[in-house]
Amino acid sequence: MPLSRHAHAPLPAWGSERVYLSASQWFADLQRDIDAARHTICLQTYIFAIDSVGQPLLEALCRASQRGVQVRVVVDGIGSAGAIDFLQKKLHGNHAELHVYHPLPWHWAATRLERGDWLTRFLTRFAVVNNRQHSKLCVVDGHTAWTGSYNITHDHLEKPGPALDWKDCGARVTGERCLLLREFFDAVWEQDIERLSSHFLYHPVTNFSPALRKKRQRTVLQHIHQARERIWIASAYFAPIPSIVRALKKASLRGIDIRVLVPAHSDVKFFPALASTYYADLLRAGIRIHEYESGILHSKHMVIDDTVIIGSSNMNHRSALHDIELDIELFTAESRNVLEGDFIASLQQCREITLANLSRFYAWLLAFGQIPRLLRYWL
Repeated sequence: MPLSRHAHAPLPAWGSERVYLSASQWFADLQRDIDAARHTICLQTYIFAIDSVGQPLLEALCRASQRGVQVRVVVDGIGSAGAIDFLQKKLHGNHAELHVYHPLPWHWAATRLERGDWLTRFLTRFAVVNNRQHSKLCVVDGHTAWTGSYNITHDHLEKPGPALDWKDCGARVTGERCLLLREFFDAVWEQDIERLSSHFLYHPVTNFSPALRKKRQRTVLQHIHQARERIWIASAYFAPIPSIVRALKKASLRGIDIRVLVPAHSDVKFFPALASTYYADLLRAGIRIHEYESGILHSKHMVIDDTVIIGSSNMNHRSALHDIELDIELFTAESRNVLEGDFIASLQQCREITLANLSRFYAWLLAFGQIPRLLRYWL
């Protein structure tokens, strides 16, 4: 049953919420829900790798399709480029459907999923090559949804030995509100923003249209401007747009406790250098910056007073201007306590950046970071 298309109609809270900080538990429980699906599975992700995580989930999707469940999968043309051929063969062979969002211009295998002559396809793909599908979502039977920062890859799993673990978070939610997320999936599947009801302008969870992109940005700024006590941010790729920088500085100067958790080690090697070019300006405004050293920080979430937002968005130009993202608000005290506790525990595994150690140890980073900073609009 679809949600009312009247935007002012209140949406119910989630029927249940659970925050996940363990990748192995996340993937195990996600597969459990896929195995229990009875009607529909709608899954979209940036990366779908055929590995120790992706292979079992793919087999579970195929089993679901074989027992009559409608299975639709959206993957990104860059993030999942190496798996597209295998996914297409496996899913189509089991009567499931695959959509590749903005395939690379030269990825000819994906042309079987599109219509039109080769030159039109090539030029169309080239024009949108910088716009990616970065959201992570799985909606099962319309009433259970999974979202957060976990891609479908074993990179996120806990690792033995000296290898750095990835630090992620996600949420499993249930209830009628999940229909909003199903509506978002359908719009991405059809690449048709007209499918989105006016609910999205009042309850923004995505930026999948120019209007929603502006609304999402205004909503984040409104949360920052209205903060009374704290703004805690975890961002894997930190290079905020100017309006966010100004809002954070103003909030700090009026006494708000602002802490930003960023990675000391990143899967995108140049990003710590790029992030470092923002530090001095923010530190002078009283904003505290902590570099997470115990692993690869990949989480994306914010706690602003009692408001908790979790999803796929980073505080960078790519999330703000280019990519499709998905974030949801969590409402229970339990969810808030889990993320609060994890944030505080993470600070114990961080090096706090100050103006003193910034000038002493980060000179080379600041110099190197100027190069990607010039290109930050595209990064």
